[in-house]
Amino acid sequence: MDLQVTLHSQQGLDEAARLQAHQWAEIPDELSIVYMTGGLKRVRRMVESYCRYRFSELAAKRVRVLWHQGEPRFVLRLVGTPLVHLGRLRQAGTVDVYRGHMDVLGGALAAREAIATPVAWPDDLPWVAPSAGEFDATKEVVRPPYLGVFEFRVYRRPAGCSVHLFLRDFPPTQHGWKARIWKREWMPLTRMPNLEYLAADVRAGARQEHHDVQFEIRDHEGTPEPLPPFRPVEAAATA
Repeated sequence: MDLQVTLHSQQGLDEAARLQAHQWAEIPDELSIVYMTGGLKRVRRMVESYCRYRFSELAAKRVRVLWHQGEPRFVLRLVGTPLVHLGRLRQAGTVDVYRGHMDVLGGALAAREAIATPVAWPDDLPWVAPSAGEFDATKEVVRPPYLGVFEFRVYRRPAGCSVHLFLRDFPPTQHGWKARIWKREWMPLTRMPNLEYLAADVRAGARQEHHDVQFEIRDHEGTPEPLPPFRPVEAAATA
């Protein structure tokens, strides 16, 4: 059976010149079981698959991912330049929403001034422990400098569900060759690889359920707004 899946993309700089990149897939009822029965393990599998960076032939030729203590580093293959460094996966969930985020810790593509003067963590982004593995309990109560996050979310909908990738508040470097390379279409965490990842993940789920899938891509103008708070700000502040 052929299924139609719409992939959406909205990406741009906000008033503070921070990049917001939101790509998402509308999943039909026939495939929603693949996403809504896995719980947070599903999100963890998505993260691991994304951070292998093999879903895009073009991107994989230029970028490889190195892991150290549960933290992925996206590196330019030719010269080994560390492009983006993400922290460990942090997760939380409800019956209707599964969510994980990885802190942006730095890399050559983050503006130096942003690394030197990080902004305060947003109130609507609750702080949770890493999803698995050993960690320093004392260190976990101190948040690292806020340069942004890369989020994975799955929402239950009245019909089907939706799967989201969101690069939030990332401060791209604005000058020199690093600024030019940041605009390449295969750059991690941005439009092209995010859409290619979503297509590959949905295609794999469709094969599991014995379906074929066709994709339509819709680009939206403007800068995306942050995803809705996972839980009310008041609850996050008192947790």
